[in-house]
Amino acid sequence: MRCKPTARVATPDPKRLPRWPALLLALSPALATGPAAALGFSASAWVQGWVNTSVTSPYLGDISFNVNLPAFNSYWQPGVAGTDVAGGGFSIAAGQPLGLDPIYDLVSSGGQFGLAFNGQAQVQGLNLRTEASVSTTDANGQTASGGNSLIQSQASASWSQELLIGATSVRPAGSYGAILVSFQLDGHFAPDSSGSAYGQIYTSFTDLAGVSYSSSAGISTYAGDSNWTGAQTIYKKLLFQYGTPFSLSASQWVTSYGNGTADFFNTGKITSIELPYEATLQSGAQEAGLGAAGDLYGQVFNSATPDAQNTNWDFGNNGGGFTPAVPEPPPAALLAAGVLMLGLLARRRLGR
Repeated sequence: MRCKPTARVATPDPKRLPRWPALLLALSPALATGPAAALGFSASAWVQGWVNTSVTSPYLGDISFNVNLPAFNSYWQPGVAGTDVAGGGFSIAAGQPLGLDPIYDLVSSGGQFGLAFNGQAQVQGLNLRTEASVSTTDANGQTASGGNSLIQSQASASWSQELLIGATSVRPAGSYGAILVSFQLDGHFAPDSSGSAYGQIYTSFTDLAGVSYSSSAGISTYAGDSNWTGAQTIYKKLLFQYGTPFSLSASQWVTSYGNGTADFFNTGKITSIELPYEATLQSGAQEAGLGAAGDLYGQVFNSATPDAQNTNWDFGNNGGGFTPAVPEPPPAALLAAGVLMLGLLARRRLGR
């Protein structure tokens, strides 16, 4: 008895399959299953000092080197409302015996100068706190300048989180909108200080078509800045896609050189967010238990109309300053272009 041969089904090679059907399937809402993933949150604070030394060597000529002094770090842990204070310092005393440590001899200019730094940094809720101090003294402990070395201290604090704005009655998932965010930098420099301060907000996301977008805005000032009044606020229009998580980050740095203090421990923070009409904001910081929206972002309110300029997005004018990344052509478009090109080549051959 002869059995009929079993039908053989060819298994396609995944490498030969066109990519665009798989992409469309991956994007299909019907395939989404299970609960939505939690929105992420992280925060860190950091302080460190350096000494920059420049000397003239009989054999090597003019040389310079950096000495990395101790660093102090702190990271947010679930269940708390921010990071611990990352703080500490280090000092190099003047007047120590020479000949025992050649690095000390060079850095202290033969024991003539003492160098010290101190700093602290913290993320409290979403408030950024940073302070950095440095001093250069002579053998009598008096403030001095000169010698081979310049001491520097830096303190930084930053957080990053995911946000999500779902579809509304007037904006479906996959459409684009904007939020208007205000960010404030607040602090000052001690008299006769040398240093700088900088605060930044940054946003990024990848849309449903796989195109990545990013945008940032910042505030900066420096010791002796005649335009600095103690605080400054900027406003930034930031792009997002309805129904797609996007990242929002904030960072603050202060740096001091030689002598003085940069005290920006009074916080850099978001002071308001204007949301689109009917939109509701979900944030990683709220899910992490850091506080309610008003506690974290100051004023949070919705635009009065669906067509409000602050929360609509116009790619034609780069969204009021936002420059999106240039997207690659989608696989379907490339496939269509290839088919069209083959057709044109076939017509040329038939016409010969």
